[in-house]
Amino acid sequence: MLKNKSGFVGIGAYAGNQLLPFYKTGYPCLFVNTATTDLDSLTEVDDQYKYQIPGGEGCNKDRIKSRELFRKDIDNIINEVKEKLPGIEYLFVVASLGGGTGAGSVMPMKRVAMNDLDIKACIVITVLPNTKTESVQALINSYETLAELEALEEPGTMFILDNDKNNNKMKINEIFFCHLDALLTLDCNSALGNIDDAEVEQMLSAKGVSIISKLGKDKSDIQNLISTFHNNVYAPLEDDKVIKYIGLVNCGTGHNIRMENVYEEVGIPLDTYIQYEAKYTLCVLSGLSLPYKKMAEIKEIIDSNKDTIKRNLTAQNTNRLSKSVGFFDDIVPEKKSTEKKKSDRDLLF
Repeated sequence: MLKNKSGFVGIGAYAGNQLLPFYKTGYPCLFVNTATTDLDSLTEVDDQYKYQIPGGEGCNKDRIKSRELFRKDIDNIINEVKEKLPGIEYLFVVASLGGGTGAGSVMPMKRVAMNDLDIKACIVITVLPNTKTESVQALINSYETLAELEALEEPGTMFILDNDKNNNKMKINEIFFCHLDALLTLDCNSALGNIDDAEVEQMLSAKGVSIISKLGKDKSDIQNLISTFHNNVYAPLEDDKVIKYIGLVNCGTGHNIRMENVYEEVGIPLDTYIQYEAKYTLCVLSGLSLPYKKMAEIKEIIDSNKDTIKRNLTAQNTNRLSKSVGFFDDIVPEKKSTEKKKSDRDLLF
């Protein structure tokens, strides 16, 4: 299993909540933020696993500010990772796409981690903002941050969660933890076939996006599995059927799931890894396209609000009140004497 080879760095407020279940179950975690208030709210986390980037109390969705603070403190952050997450081979960086601290730092964190740490891959766990309730600034941040991540060549997949999928953000975090923990603790000795660590590593290292599905024994059939590819907590799959790897852990002997049906739904991968006689069904789709259709919808929302935002910003910079209402213009003030008033000392002489 890969649990003992994996470590997590969470950047920003979202990451603090997402990492808590991993921290509680023994994964090495480092919680990073610019705001002490966010770090202090993590009452269940030992202070030694919290790190505040100096120079600011939060970034207020300002990616430029976050990037600059991160740049100035990167050596200290990397040293914290080395000290608190020793011996890891896979680093998971957790950050929100729409925020400030995480959105500004996640791309350089992955790049610097791959250059400065002795790791095989850096995996990004992130989340898209709710398009109905989040601000235009959050949507702009999510689009720009994902574009930066797409351009990276360093190995490591992305898990992109979607706050549009469930109004309860904590439920999304809980479900994803259940999925990833099952993959990282995968350990089965079946005579029919197993997925080994090297194959899990291949899926985690692939460029692009990954999703994980999990089904209990009573729901382990092809209809329910295909349903989980679309009804889940992740950003929507593209229709292009681009995929690199599929990992399928079968509940029992896998008679209820035919791989040709999976291929028909998501595409034909370069390789497929299969395991049997597990207590549940677990399926990993790796090397998927980014959620371009979803991001086009986000860009459309941004564009539709552009004129309104510009008008509001222009209005704030325009003086519309006259400097004087002229109420006293017809009142002639009494002229004051220019003669210097004698002081008490002058009156003495």
